[in-house]
Amino acid sequence: MKHLAPLVCTLLLCTIPVYAQNSKENENNSDYFQFEQDSFKTMAGDQYIKLSLGAVAPLNFPDVQSLFNDNHQLSIGGMGTLGYHTFIFDQVALGFDIGFGFNVTIGSHIFNYVPILASITWQPSWKRFEFPLTMNIGGAWEAYNNYNYFPGLVLKPEAGIHYRIAENWSAGAEVAYMFMPQFCKLYDKGENFYGQFMTVSVAARYYF
Repeated sequence: MKHLAPLVCTLLLCTIPVYAQNSKENENNSDYFQFEQDSFKTMAGDQYIKLSLGAVAPLNFPDVQSLFNDNHQLSIGGMGTLGYHTFIFDQVALGFDIGFGFNVTIGSHIFNYVPILASITWQPSWKRFEFPLTMNIGGAWEAYNNYNYFPGLVLKPEAGIHYRIAENWSAGAEVAYMFMPQFCKLYDKGENFYGQFMTVSVAARYYF
């Protein structure tokens, strides 16, 4: 018994450096794990599905001010889009979107359009924030008061900001200018129509 107490004390003293080293390693590992979670980088081959919903404001019917003084020809409407995109480089993605939009006209008629767009996106990022800049081009089926127009040209430059909630999910907001002309004179059906719209949307992405 006389030799047992010194032996126990010696063993306890030996375990203190080991415990301190393990604690330091755990702390370092925790810091490293936290650093990894503060930044998500896309790579070539990554893909995502995007869903967006937003408002569509007409810009030239006859002008923006008319939206607020009851002299407008089109009211603010809405649009929803669903798209698939894949990264061909770390910051560059190709894809397509299909959407449905509407605006109410004078007399409570509805101008409907279904744009189908091909897109190229450049997406720089900082930590969990992503800043997609996209150019969309394609065609649309357009309908108003029993009149159909197809194919209608659509040009849609777009900018956004997204926050990467997790490795597979991000959410954000996007603003776009949408140009939808109708060249009716080519079909001898009246005057040409140069529709200009601004869209403001909230969007969610699923990465895989």
